[in-house]
Amino acid sequence: MVIDNRTIQDQLTQILDKLNTMGMQGRAGALSTWPVIIRRNDYNQENSYGYNYPSDFFRGLQREYRLNFIITKKNDRLTLAKLIIDKLIAKEIDIFLYHFGMYLIYYNSYQESKMNDELTELQIGKKRYQFMKDLPQARFLSTDDFLSATWVYLIQTWETSDREYRKAPLTKNVRVLFTPDQFAEWTGRYYSNADWLEPIAGDLDLKCHKWLKEKDPMTPVSTLPEGWVEGQIILGHKGPGNYRHFVQGVPVYAGAGIFVKFGDGWISGRYEWSFDGKSLIQIHHNDDVFYINEGHIVRVRA
Repeated sequence: MVIDNRTIQDQLTQILDKLNTMGMQGRAGALSTWPVIIRRNDYNQENSYGYNYPSDFFRGLQREYRLNFIITKKNDRLTLAKLIIDKLIAKEIDIFLYHFGMYLIYYNSYQESKMNDELTELQIGKKRYQFMKDLPQARFLSTDDFLSATWVYLIQTWETSDREYRKAPLTKNVRVLFTPDQFAEWTGRYYSNADWLEPIAGDLDLKCHKWLKEKDPMTPVSTLPEGWVEGQIILGHKGPGNYRHFVQGVPVYAGAGIFVKFGDGWISGRYEWSFDGKSLIQIHHNDDVFYINEGHIVRVRA
């Protein structure tokens, strides 16, 4: 929605006060924790810091608090920006809400390129401009890049007399997958002949397991569960003219749970079929559907 000029300041004030009260005083809520990576941008300047946020987090706050307004007029943007800066100067909000407010004004309104041009000393006043110049800048990353950056910043570097080793973060209960391009972009190490890379936790030199598309590296089933049978799914009859698939003599019924073998892993799903004796077998996995032929190795409940 486009905010009316007469209510623009009141609406933003209410929004910031509400979020500050609900989230920044130790109470439960979306703003009790801010996902952010703080980086020093220039070591020659004392206050040259950058705050890197996942943009999806801010978009989620917009939806949760119904803040999806678009500010199209320059004067309206400047009015809001001055209000937010004044609130930060008065310590009525903190740096996180300041960044969120500026996100609503410029990034959410597709005016990011105009931010530096508009927030000048002439437009917002000398006091605000000097104060704002020393503030850390916000940068918004995709969820993929934010998670990749978090993982990469945990890498330890060990120097030896003959070369430098990098030690991947040590994780015991978490597994992480990267595409080769994403891994190379954030680590400088490229692996070919793989669709997914799984860094070996705590190993030197960023060694990775390689996975191909037909394999499921997160397979939840490695041994045959009790009460299930495994084998080829075969078309047969159960009564005259009544087509039915069987696995090791066990009939498979519409809607039954099934595990389908792919490469070294198993994909879980729900069995469906047209019962016409010739159609492919449908496997419904979450919101997706894929097809298999007779003879495929599956697991079904006996």
